[in-house]
Amino acid sequence: MKKFVMLLLFVGLLSGCAAQETFETVSDPEVEVLAARPAELSVRLPDGAVAPVLEGELEQVYTAEDYEIILQTLPAGDLDRTVRTLSGYDREKLTVMETQKGSVTRYDFVWTSAGEQGDRLGRAAVLDDGQYHYCLSVLRDTETKQNTQIVWSDVFESFELV
Repeated sequence: MKKFVMLLLFVGLLSGCAAQETFETVSDPEVEVLAARPAELSVRLPDGAVAPVLEGELEQVYTAEDYEIILQTLPAGDLDRTVRTLSGYDREKLTVMETQKGSVTRYDFVWTSAGEQGDRLGRAAVLDDGQYHYCLSVLRDTETKQNTQIVWSDVFESFELV
């Protein structure tokens, strides 16, 4: 009898160890994600700039006699990636000036780089509305004799979202 009671207790003890698996399905309600369309850019191009040599939905390249102007729209969220895309440099290696106008943050920076045909000077402005980085960059050879900085000032001052 003592063995029978011990056996019953042992079986009762082991039967509590067998856990039953419970499956549960969890689902989120379907949410439609609407990607905001990029805003339109406004920029006053200099007289010497020709119609876009390269034009896509999110990029336009204009050329002049000794410089090129590039307008691009990139996804927002990673300013470091945008600066690297435009200049080829990490953000920490450049002086990036930040200003605020309404809900749009503006970043300005300059750089130089070595190219196959010689050194190049670049200047860029990035407008960040939280959804997109709207980029204006201008590149020219460093050995150009003309003072294109005056022309560029007008272009950069006119750069805004519509």
